[in-house]
Amino acid sequence: MSATTENYSPDLSDEIRRVDPYDTTLLLSVFMLLALGAVMVYSATINDDTWRTGDGTVHLRTHLAHVGIGLGVLLLGLTLPYRTWRGLVYPGLLAVVFLLVLVMGFGTTAGNARRWLALPGFSVQPAEMAKLAFIIFLAYSLEKKGERVRRFSVAFIPHLLVCGVLILLCLFQPDFGTCVLLVLLMFGMLFVAGTPFAYISLFGCVGGFLAFQAIASNDMRLGRIMAFIDPWAHRSDRGYQMVNSMIAVGSGGITGQSLGFGGQTLTGYLPEGHTDFILSVLAEQLGLLGVLVAVILFGLVLWRGLAIALAARDDFGRFLAFGITLLLGLQTVINMLVAVALIPTKGLTLPFVSYGGSSMLVSCLGAGILLSISRDIRKGRLAPLLDITDEEDDDASGPKRPRRRRRLRLGSRRAKQRPLDEVIG
Repeated sequence: MSATTENYSPDLSDEIRRVDPYDTTLLLSVFMLLALGAVMVYSATINDDTWRTGDGTVHLRTHLAHVGIGLGVLLLGLTLPYRTWRGLVYPGLLAVVFLLVLVMGFGTTAGNARRWLALPGFSVQPAEMAKLAFIIFLAYSLEKKGERVRRFSVAFIPHLLVCGVLILLCLFQPDFGTCVLLVLLMFGMLFVAGTPFAYISLFGCVGGFLAFQAIASNDMRLGRIMAFIDPWAHRSDRGYQMVNSMIAVGSGGITGQSLGFGGQTLTGYLPEGHTDFILSVLAEQLGLLGVLVAVILFGLVLWRGLAIALAARDDFGRFLAFGITLLLGLQTVINMLVAVALIPTKGLTLPFVSYGGSSMLVSCLGAGILLSISRDIRKGRLAPLLDITDEEDDDASGPKRPRRRRRLRLGSRRAKQRPLDEVIG
């Protein structure tokens, strides 16, 4: 950073160097998870691809393309000021609803579900995008409502309407896992915004009853619950994935059977090993130690996400950072619990690790937005050093504010002034 601090006094330059341009721990953790995911996708598919096509890198090449797009989206989220998303709330929601409606009529069917839109060269899963669009909407709405969110009607009616529309469209696919995530995201963000827990508990009970009805009225969902209760009694049908996942996890031991090996992976008995059950492949091939590495990396991502949420300089940034962190945390925990058969199968990917373009795009964009908020936090830490008189930076979506006057506080001599945006790089 010497190039950006050379015109400041030595004391001030030293203070500026101590402030990271963004959260490097979060960024490095995401990079390591992306690298781990690429290795595990290749290791989970190399033998199957070789037997089917003679080319063991088919899935790897596609996954690396997803990672490349994800990194581009992460860079976009990092460089774009996060307050810009305020102006994209309603266009984003309308676009997601439009895509979800398109899926109903023109979606691609796979595994008894119609969740993908086939486009030239790639496919899109709009339900993944709905999660992030809903988080941005909630962050914008909760910031705008402020203390009024403590009122029952203000807290629930507008948010339930939007959530209900998204859930209804997802149920037509069907995608029950995304519906559960949307409800949990809404309750979690309402809680941190100050909505009384009694209101959330009341709607939680109502939601639980409706979920019970949705499960009891659908043979596929009811079958998953029965298979979860006694997977070995249904190991040849609905409990097939769960049983083979447990075998894979248990057979890995402490150090695993080595990359590219493993009875469940090699024989193909573990379906969707490179997507929903990537953790089972990780446990089988790298053992408990490999799983611990993944858990630590995800723990770092969630820790830094919460730290960014707590340090954000406005309510929109706080709610947005918390919502994204909650989404990543819920998907991670649910995917891991499914892999060890502690909850019924949900069909949710492991962020940054599993094979899947839409999931990769949303996860990386969420990480980029978190990094953008952390970059804004750095501006706040530098502001006292530069004696900035205004309280906030110019908001891209709000009215123009007067240009700030900056002068240096530290150092024995006055130095040439540089704009704050040049200092942070």
